[in-house]
Amino acid sequence: MHDTESFAVRPAWAWTGEALVRAPVLAWADGVWTPDARGLPVHDLPGLILPGLVNAHTHLELGATPTPTREGIIPWVGALRAGPPPSGAQARLGAALAWSFGTALVGDVTNTGASAALLEEGPLAGVAFLEVLGIDRTAPPEGPFSPHAPHSTHPALVREAARRARAIPEGRWTVHCDEDPEERAFLAGHAGRWPAVMRAIGRDLTAFPPPGCTPVEHLRRLGVLSRHALLVHLTLTRGADLDTVAESGAHAVLCPRSNLHITGALPDAEGLHARGVPLALGTDSLASCPDLDVLAEAAAARAAFPGVPVTAWAHALTRGGAHALGRTEHGQIEGATAPLLHVQVPDSDDVLERLLDGTRWPRRWVGA
Repeated sequence: MHDTESFAVRPAWAWTGEALVRAPVLAWADGVWTPDARGLPVHDLPGLILPGLVNAHTHLELGATPTPTREGIIPWVGALRAGPPPSGAQARLGAALAWSFGTALVGDVTNTGASAALLEEGPLAGVAFLEVLGIDRTAPPEGPFSPHAPHSTHPALVREAARRARAIPEGRWTVHCDEDPEERAFLAGHAGRWPAVMRAIGRDLTAFPPPGCTPVEHLRRLGVLSRHALLVHLTLTRGADLDTVAESGAHAVLCPRSNLHITGALPDAEGLHARGVPLALGTDSLASCPDLDVLAEAAAARAAFPGVPVTAWAHALTRGGAHALGRTEHGQIEGATAPLLHVQVPDSDDVLERLLDGTRWPRRWVGA
């Protein structure tokens, strides 16, 4: 996976995962990155080096399915169901695409289970979340899993997913949360168009009385919010619900390009950041996003939320995403055992701003 010979480089800049550093020496020796050149010749590099990127929410097994834009979740789901089914072959292609963009770690939501073995093979590392959807109470017989969303999964299953994740020291579970008004309408009183979708796939809605509250409040009442939870989207979450997320320690995984495609709405990223909610980023799937480039996702977030410091998005791309997935060995430079990403950004004091200005700067792996 990596170069076996030792070498040392001195980039113009490095993002360590936590801070921006000017012209550090980074040495690859004995299978680990260190700041000690150990007598090696040091090669100067233009641009920026940073840890391999983290895409904390993707669906690798979903292909580039044409779906309607800004019509909401119901038409989008209809188009998705009419397209090609998820597959292991597409998961393999998606993993290769993510790696080619500089992603080293993913949180992949899978319905087939294909990505679990795939991510063990490398070079792309990750956490595979087996997704369960339905208003029934049947959990997988063993092992961790994740509910699709509060409005599509029985409360007993949501509780069981959270319980199994908490039983693992760095266990995680993920859930699509507060993405579309239809979700809120269903939880408020089985209103809107979502009941028809559930009946169409054979679900008995009498098994899930509506809680009469928002998605975040529903999860709070179930007692499942904690640092083990990844709340994906939070597009409509505001006010007291943002306070609830912050108090719980849950991670927010934002996918702004997907949100703009499906609903045209965006989460309150400024509110999340101001409350200290740990942030990560995801591309969602090729059915709602033009590519699996999480650096482009960060650029979109930077443009949409100027009130959030650029360092917060750099952190979300690296250390924040790794913490969200419970894989703290990733998202950092010193002590890393994975390749680093070199991006040829112009040398300037605002190098992170340039990194996230939307330009597709050339990038390559160092140490791979």
